[in-house]
Amino acid sequence: MTTRFSRSMVAAFLALIGVSAAEAASSWSFTAGGNESGTGNFGNTRSYAGAGDGGNVTISAWSNTKNNTSGTQNAYIESAYLGTYSGGLGVTNRDAGSTAGDTYEGTIQNSTSPGHTMDNSARYDSMLFDFGAGASAALKTVTVGWWKTDSDLTVLAYTGSGTPTFLSADVGYSTLLSNGWSVVKASNSAHYTNAANGGVSQSSDVAGYKPLTVNDLNISSRYWLVGALNTLVQSLPSADTSKDFIKIAGVTADYGQVSEPASVVLAGGGLLGLLALRRRRH
Repeated sequence: MTTRFSRSMVAAFLALIGVSAAEAASSWSFTAGGNESGTGNFGNTRSYAGAGDGGNVTISAWSNTKNNTSGTQNAYIESAYLGTYSGGLGVTNRDAGSTAGDTYEGTIQNSTSPGHTMDNSARYDSMLFDFGAGASAALKTVTVGWWKTDSDLTVLAYTGSGTPTFLSADVGYSTLLSNGWSVVKASNSAHYTNAANGGVSQSSDVAGYKPLTVNDLNISSRYWLVGALNTLVQSLPSADTSKDFIKIAGVTADYGQVSEPASVVLAGGGLLGLLALRRRRH
């Protein structure tokens, strides 16, 4: 009896230390305003609840506008304004006026199209998707909503430790791949061309938006960075001179909670201690 019990306890412990929460298909739509924090300011965030088994995702806007007024190569990444518009989420960075980079940008009240899109005109705009502490998401699709001229994207997953460095330190796009960020395509490319996937340009018809499949490496991460095509992150194999003006209408992902190692170790330690005590008594 003791042997059978002990073996079952060991099996339970082995199962416990191997536990990993299953990820479930979930979706998030960004064609409404979401729950905004920091309303009306650069550095604001918007949170959205997922459909299916998805939790909340918090999105913030970023652009390389820090410490550089005339070019993009050496500018660091800093927070921008994440706005909600017809056709999805867009970005207004801190740049202002044609002599500083992005014409029509620099004020969050900007309503001049396509200035409030996520674009790569003079600066490189991005959105950071944070699926929350203890959560992990394997991004499956990104849906471009309204777009103009071109719709190429750069998509990265954070596979480093802690939080992304550009949240608290001076970091440029050109060093992201050596600072914990990873490409998610088997071809080792960070870029997805024509991400609108056949969707009509400058359309506000949500029914006509077409999801683009991403992440064929099936990488899971708490943090994802989606931006207008960014050649500072990684160069293109061939020249692409078209500018990309994009709004993001939604994403899908396999979403789940990651197991807590400390809790597993504590539970396992207690289980083995109980096992040892029973064996001494018998």
